Parts: sequence; C-alpha cells; structure tokens
Amino acid sequence: MRDFGWLALILTRSLAQGSACKNLGRNGQAQAITPKATYTPIPNRTGSRS
Repeated sequence: MRDFGWLALILTRSLAQGSACKNLGRNGQAQAITPKATYTPIPNRTGSRS
C-alpha cells in the first residue's frame, strides 16, 4: 500500500494538470472517472507483487 501512495500522488498531479484544463472547458465528470480508472490497476499490481 505504501508503493501506490506516491504513485497515486503523481497520477493525481498529472491528471489535475492535464485533465483539469480540459475538464474546465468540458465536463468535470471525466475527472471523477480518471482517478478511478488509475486506481484499479494499482491493487492488481500489489497482488502479483506478493
């Protein structure tokens, strides 16, 4: 869980910078979907790591 901590931070920062600009002119819903999609692969990776 410690590994995905910094990863989520980087992803959130990247998404906030890139998505925020697009979402501002489009819809905020896309932003809510992006973090969820990035969250899914993280737990899967943890399982294979064990």
